[in-house]
Amino acid sequence: MKWHVIFSITLLLLVFLTAGCTSGPSESKSQVSEEVTPADKTVQEDEKESVPVKEKTSSDSETTRDDDRYYYNIKIISPTDLENMKNEITSDEYPISNDQGDLIGIVSPRKLYIRGDLVELQKGEGKSGKTFDKTDVAEHLVDIIFGNDNPKLNLFKSNKDYQFWMDAFYTTDDTKFLLDLAPVLNSLSDTTQFEDEELALGFLKTNYEDVPYNFYNIKIIPQKMLEDYKDDRKTDERLIKNPEGEFIGMVGDDHLYLLDSLSTEDRHYYMLYGILYSMGMHGTTYSEKDSFFYQVGETRNNELSDLDKEAIKLLYGGRLKSGIEMEETKKTLGLET
Repeated sequence: MKWHVIFSITLLLLVFLTAGCTSGPSESKSQVSEEVTPADKTVQEDEKESVPVKEKTSSDSETTRDDDRYYYNIKIISPTDLENMKNEITSDEYPISNDQGDLIGIVSPRKLYIRGDLVELQKGEGKSGKTFDKTDVAEHLVDIIFGNDNPKLNLFKSNKDYQFWMDAFYTTDDTKFLLDLAPVLNSLSDTTQFEDEELALGFLKTNYEDVPYNFYNIKIIPQKMLEDYKDDRKTDERLIKNPEGEFIGMVGDDHLYLLDSLSTEDRHYYMLYGILYSMGMHGTTYSEKDSFFYQVGETRNNELSDLDKEAIKLLYGGRLKSGIEMEETKKTLGLET
């Protein structure tokens, strides 16, 4: 048989097969049912089982049944509402905090609540995750003012700006620390401000008949000189000791003397301690563990907490005056006496 005959027969068969596939539904179904083998039937049954089950709705439309579908609820809420929700947290809910310990959200298997000021919080422009009412701040302030036999409040003056004046054995790290601290203190005070662009260094040549600043003097000195100051100390000067009970410094209303052998970290901690002491904060808190003024056991926080900052704002907000005692302070702050 010649090749063109074979080709013609093959072409004819293809035409018939195509016509059979495009014939009506009943005819096609009939043909398939007659030609299916037992093995093919098994394959078809397996494929049938893998097809999603369809069910009729009330409108006779077909929908895919999906019993595992559910919604995940995400809500953006205020920091205050988030704090309130934390107090009513359930067993399947978990608080989420950032590296600074600020509460930023609450999560559960089906929902997420997240605070709405995360961008500002990340930039450090917003308030922290914790919120405090006026009583919290006032009570904390009383705790950190009155202590160490301090019967009366003693505030920095507000007639002129203060300038940090360093002499003796200070370092570049020390001057940078104070210049960084000045704007922080300025942001917390409506009355007393600090020069934050330059320090007075070394011997002070200012004409004392026209003093441009109130100076806060910090001396970094050897042990022998510190002992000499100790022997001649005044009644308003307080000795500073480290946790081991060793004498390392002295602080007064407008000055701070520290031992020159302290590490940089210790020196800066006691600089902040001394400045805050001179500003009127002589006390200790035993309840606020993240406070700079929490000094229980070996705990030492090197930075002001958010509650500390709010308390300093209240202290230097203009309502309190130097010389008042604890009872009058409480009364002014609206606390029970």
